[in-house]
Amino acid sequence: MSSRQITIIANWKANLPPSEEVAFAKEIAEGVGGALQAAGSPSSLRVLLAPSALGLVPVASLLRREFPQAGIEVAAQDSSLSSAGAFTGEIPAVHLVGIAPAIIVGHSERRRDHGESDEVVGGKLARVVAAGLAPILCLGDDLPEAEIATRIAYVEAQCAAAFAAAERAGCSADQLFAAGLVAAYEPVWAIGTGNPASVEIAEAIASGLRSALHREELPVLYGGSVDAASAPTWFGTPTRRTALDGLLVGGASLHADRFVAIVRAALAATEPA
Repeated sequence: MSSRQITIIANWKANLPPSEEVAFAKEIAEGVGGALQAAGSPSSLRVLLAPSALGLVPVASLLRREFPQAGIEVAAQDSSLSSAGAFTGEIPAVHLVGIAPAIIVGHSERRRDHGESDEVVGGKLARVVAAGLAPILCLGDDLPEAEIATRIAYVEAQCAAAFAAAERAGCSADQLFAAGLVAAYEPVWAIGTGNPASVEIAEAIASGLRSALHREELPVLYGGSVDAASAPTWFGTPTRRTALDGLLVGGASLHADRFVAIVRAALAATEPA
């Protein structure tokens, strides 16, 4: 049985008003808690909820107060390139210490809608690490018809550019890995379309990244039109796991039953056969 941890992240984006996020987090936590109890034994599973910026504190407080046994954490959807200071409207990573242990960096929607370049992404990585938090680095191609080798080369170059920018901002690759860096492959052409990449493509990307970075232990997640029905194929079985380490879930995480079903599928892949 594989001892690799599976990580499941629910990225709610800006879909839920903050007034609804606590109640929704409670519904998910109850379902995840029930799934863990049904599993009957400790598993190498990590679940994170990424609410809106306004929902981070109340959701984190709820999880710690009412569901400590579930072990669910919160992740921030983004943080600013700036440090603390006179930066109106910004949320620096250092202000998330004690609230969110992990921060999503470089999501394709940030790159597309806010023009975040690899230079900005690398700078944000450095800020997250300097705050003592773990970055979840999103990488992805917009090449739906390309050969796998072309996609691998694109994602590797994107990752290298972000790492180089982080280095210029004072954060080495070793520091990124020591901080608990997680990579998430999210092909732009698959997000929100209902047509995910194949497991084979995602595995090839994961293997390519690990090889390029000389880090076979690097956790690599997949994100892009993930649903409960296909979840088991992304994880494999306890004796034959895929090369992936979890999922970054968007639309399906807005339905508690679907998200909990994904968690159950992950648990099944970590349990003894």
